[in-house]
Amino acid sequence: MLYALAFPRLFIVCLIRRSVSFALLRRVVSMQTESGSTLAMTEKFRDDALTLASLGVLAFAFADQTHEALGHALATLLTGGKLITLTTCFVDSRAGSERWIPAAGGLANLAVGLVALALVRVFPGASPHRRYFLVLAAAFNLFFAAGYPVYSAFALFGDWAAVISGLAPAWLWRTLLAIVGIAGYYLSMRFLARAIHSFGISSDGPARERLRRITLIPFLSAFGLAFLGGLPNPRGWAMVFSAALPAAAASFGLTQLDNFPRASQPNPAISPAAPITRNFRWIVAACLVAIVFVAILGPGIRFAQ
Repeated sequence: MLYALAFPRLFIVCLIRRSVSFALLRRVVSMQTESGSTLAMTEKFRDDALTLASLGVLAFAFADQTHEALGHALATLLTGGKLITLTTCFVDSRAGSERWIPAAGGLANLAVGLVALALVRVFPGASPHRRYFLVLAAAFNLFFAAGYPVYSAFALFGDWAAVISGLAPAWLWRTLLAIVGIAGYYLSMRFLARAIHSFGISSDGPARERLRRITLIPFLSAFGLAFLGGLPNPRGWAMVFSAALPAAAASFGLTQLDNFPRASQPNPAISPAAPITRNFRWIVAACLVAIVFVAILGPGIRFAQ
């Protein structure tokens, strides 16, 4: 799974396998009619796909700009640098602090992800839409923060490659990046499995089909937004494949949360989350954010020199 962050072919194979397995599971569930309970569960938790995609768009755009604007851009200003361009996949600036600024993006993602994760627990009575948005915001931020060091360690590109540039021995720093990233990624998955627990259970027991559906759809919508938002960037296709798409691919772990028992293990103390029904406010908000993300941040916001 983590190797997929550095090897695009492996990532695509993993994604196809996940999509196919989800389709096969749906087929099996639709054929189980002996007691009718499985069908009833499926209908009961028919979360709206368009709303799920909208939540994915909003949460990913939020995580992306947490990294670029709140992280890199703010760090540039705080260290006395000058912003040149802010886009969906990079920040161009004139700054003196060569290590702090590239590190700030991932650190911002980590901080915001932990806050979002805490809010999931602080507001257990929030609507399923708000609660799941917080889960997705935590997921995209935490996976971005943990996945990027692994990507930099393998690809020798990106923020953390810039952070360790010039440090010796290089192999040791790359190894440390990989170890910290992999450990952080695994811990993020464990925390998120607990946060998403109410969406992975039903009154009849585990609801793994629901869990797979509500994680795959937002991930795919985020991947699509990352691609569209990266296309107009002023540095061309290289940044699409080296920065924009890896940012979304880092959250592939979201689609694997059903493999953690704590995500779907019945717990009498936790009630199943209500369905994420169609909500036009979330859909309209996602459309507006997507337009700004692609049409304005895509080509970049240029600042006066």
